[in-house]
Amino acid sequence: MDYTEQQLRRMDFFYSAVMLNTDVNYRTLNDLIDNNVFANYRDFYDKELLGRIAKGEFKLRSDTVHKIKKLLDSYGEITKTVNRYEKIATENRIRVISSLDKRYPYNWQVLSGMPKVFYVRGNYEMLDRMTLQGAVAVVGSRNPSKYSLYATDQICRELGNKGITIVSGMACGIDRQAHISSVNTSGGTIAVLAGGVDNIYPPANKDLYDLIGTNGLLVSEMPPGQMPLRQYFPSRNRLIAGLSDTTLVMEAGVCSGTLHTASFAANQGKEVFVLPNNIYYDNAKGGLKLLEDGGNVLLGSESVIDSITRAIMFKHMGMGCPSELKFKDDKDDFTDKIDIDALRELAKVKPEMLTDDNWKVIITDALTLKPLCADELCSVTMLPFYKISILLTELELNGTVCQEKGKYSLTFV
Repeated sequence: MDYTEQQLRRMDFFYSAVMLNTDVNYRTLNDLIDNNVFANYRDFYDKELLGRIAKGEFKLRSDTVHKIKKLLDSYGEITKTVNRYEKIATENRIRVISSLDKRYPYNWQVLSGMPKVFYVRGNYEMLDRMTLQGAVAVVGSRNPSKYSLYATDQICRELGNKGITIVSGMACGIDRQAHISSVNTSGGTIAVLAGGVDNIYPPANKDLYDLIGTNGLLVSEMPPGQMPLRQYFPSRNRLIAGLSDTTLVMEAGVCSGTLHTASFAANQGKEVFVLPNNIYYDNAKGGLKLLEDGGNVLLGSESVIDSITRAIMFKHMGMGCPSELKFKDDKDDFTDKIDIDALRELAKVKPEMLTDDNWKVIITDALTLKPLCADELCSVTMLPFYKISILLTELELNGTVCQEKGKYSLTFV
C-alpha cells in the first residue's frame, strides 16, 4: 500500500510515542519482525494488525503479545500524544527522519542500536554532505581550561574550513566552543541533544541554540516536547560518536561523561584523539588515562584530517563506490589530450572544465616529487577536502597510490 508523506510522518511520530510511553521495546519489535508479523516499525500504526496479534493469531513470545495488548488499551492516549508531537513539530519547523529514508546518515546505517526515527531542526541537508566530507565529534569538560578552549577553537576552525562537520552536544564549555568555532565554516556544526530539538538545554545556551538552528543542525532521537532527562545523556553520547568519523577529547576528568563518548567511539571502531594536558591538572586526568590506554595524541588538525580521509574511503567502499566515484569513460574530452603543464594552468583559470581523470593526473604528478598527506594535496590542487578524498579513494582502489602513516605515494615509483 502506498502512503502519503503525511501518513508516513504520522507513523514515525506514532512509533516514538509507543517506544517512549509504553512497555514496548526493541526486543518486542525484533520479535515481530523476525516472525514476519511486521515489515518494519511503522506497522505499530496498524491497529487492525495489533488486534490480530492480541488475539494470538501469530506465533510470538508471550511477553510480546502481552505488551501489544497493553498498547491497544492505551491506543487513544498514544494518539493524543502523537497529535501533540505533530503540533509542536509544525510550530517549531521540526522534521522527522526515518531509518527507511535515503537521508538517514550512513554512519548510523552501519551501526546497531541507532534510532529508527530521529528529529532535526535547521539545515538537514548537512546529513548528506557530511557523508562525503566527513564529521568529527568534539567533546570535553563543561569547565575547561583556557588552553583547552583555545585548542578547541583553533582545531575546529581548521577542520571546519576543510569542509568537515563538527558534532557536539551543545553543553557549556568545550561543546559550546566547538559549535561557535565551526558554525560558520564550510563544514558547519551539528548539535545532538538529549531532549527534543525544541527544548533548549542548558538554558544559558539559548543564543547558541538559535545560532545552530539557523546556520547548523539540531538533532535528537527524542520526540518534540520531550524534556532532557538525566538518563538520556549517555544515549545522546552514543549518537554523537556514531554520527562522527572520529572523536576528539579536548579535556576530561576521571568521572567525566566525555569518557562515555570516547568509549562509544572506540567500541564503534573509530579513532579517538586526546589533547595532551598537564599531568597535575585533575580536570585532564580522564583524557590522560585515555592516552595511557592507547588513544591517539592530538597534536593538530593534520592527523585528524588523515583519519577522516581513511574513514571516508571505507565509507565509499561500503557504499559500493557509487556512480559519482567511478572513472569516466569519455575519451573524447579534449582535456585528456593536453599535457600536464596545460592541465595545471587550466586548473588555475577554468577548474570546472577538468574531469575527475584530469584531476587524478594532477594528483599523481604531485606525488612524483614526494609523498603527501590529503591536506597537502588540497593545498597543491586547490580542491576541497571532500573532493580530494574521493579521488584518492579511486586511486587507491585501482592500485595507483598507496597510503602509509597518513602520507600518499605512487605505487610504481
